[in-house]
Amino acid sequence: METITENRKKTEKIAFPIDLIDWQAEVMSDQHQFISICAGRRSGKTRFALPWLIGNTAAIENAFGWYVAPSYTMAKTIAWDETKFLMSDFRDKGLIRKQNDSELLVNYGLNSTIQLKGADNPDSLRGVGPNFIVLDEYAVMKRAVWEEVLRPSVADKRGRGLFISTPKGYNHFYDLYQMELKFPKVWKSYHFTTWDNPYVPREEIEQAKRDMDGRVFKQEFEASFETFGGQVFPSFDRSKHVLASIKFENDLEFDLGMDFGWSNPTVTLFIQVNDNDDVFVFDELRTTQTTIKEIGNKIMAKEYHRERVEYTEISAFSSIRPLKHLSLKKPDCIYCDPAGDAKHEAMGTSSVHELRKQGFNVKYRKKYPGVVQDRTNIIRKWLNNGKLFLHPRCVNLIRAFEMHRYPDPKEDIQSELPLKDGISDHDIDALGEFFINRFPSQGANWETL
Repeated sequence: METITENRKKTEKIAFPIDLIDWQAEVMSDQHQFISICAGRRSGKTRFALPWLIGNTAAIENAFGWYVAPSYTMAKTIAWDETKFLMSDFRDKGLIRKQNDSELLVNYGLNSTIQLKGADNPDSLRGVGPNFIVLDEYAVMKRAVWEEVLRPSVADKRGRGLFISTPKGYNHFYDLYQMELKFPKVWKSYHFTTWDNPYVPREEIEQAKRDMDGRVFKQEFEASFETFGGQVFPSFDRSKHVLASIKFENDLEFDLGMDFGWSNPTVTLFIQVNDNDDVFVFDELRTTQTTIKEIGNKIMAKEYHRERVEYTEISAFSSIRPLKHLSLKKPDCIYCDPAGDAKHEAMGTSSVHELRKQGFNVKYRKKYPGVVQDRTNIIRKWLNNGKLFLHPRCVNLIRAFEMHRYPDPKEDIQSELPLKDGISDHDIDALGEFFINRFPSQGANWETL
């Protein structure tokens, strides 16, 4: 493989001491700003990413290129020797100005710099924004590494990014892999398996397939997004339960399910129910450190639950034309956790009271032993009966269904209570409050004004 760089006085053709395999050559020519590659183990991800980074950075004067691994140690172990090997022709042609083995840094070409870094120290990724960046095994990094730290840093330079990873369930890497569907001019996604690397012996892959759990093999070798044991909702299936055709219908029951928080998010789910008790979750609102009054305003600001009302002329001789305007349609009911009716010391009132002051009808069921299990079971019932559907915009709730888990058994005893992981539990709690209140068992106790 070759790349071009200038040495101030003349153009140099630089050769990398490797040959690209078919998929690597295909992606190397892609000019999208952001590229994600979901690929199996030993498919050639890192061996592609480093030439991509070195070659692109070399072509721009004073450019910065960063290779980011999950940790500094992994960056050094996986990529530093490979980087020096790939830059041998730069070295032979006298195009390397500086090489620092402790900082994992090389300055070369047109005063360009590449550096290997670790995502385990996010503060080290702040500062001067790179022109090109590689995030290797992004699925095992924290979401914030890209969204909060690196994405803003590349904005001013319109930097390009390459994200390579083997999947780890339906987490933030899956979300990024789907970005092409929303922004096809900016994002491009690729999928490759270990089978796509001709240098990995076929019999070795076949042996791994025989030795490994089927889902683990699919994830690690076939780069399939899989979910694993301990799932609270194993029957949830995007192909069955996620429908883009869901839309707000003025004549259907309209409710909200809410789980209150402050530092943790307050989750609001927008739900409609038809005459057959089919449940459609068509939107979500997730806020932190937001007052209940502000949340109420955000709820009413949603455009889809406004009714169109017509006004006719006063008389045949009136100059007033028929008017149409939009009037707010409040939810029929907000179903929530009874803890929301506890008085906050700071504001001297409760979340439920504040919502009722805004004119919302709020209803909840008193706490009782087993309420969490009952909420879980009723959600499972609607899933299994094909009566619960989510709109694709409910990204947090969809992720919660796939990631919500039970803790590992202790002494072979499995807990009946799902993990409170701070990620998936709030969305499931909001949906559970809707179900346990909207479809209560006989003899339910209620609190009202």
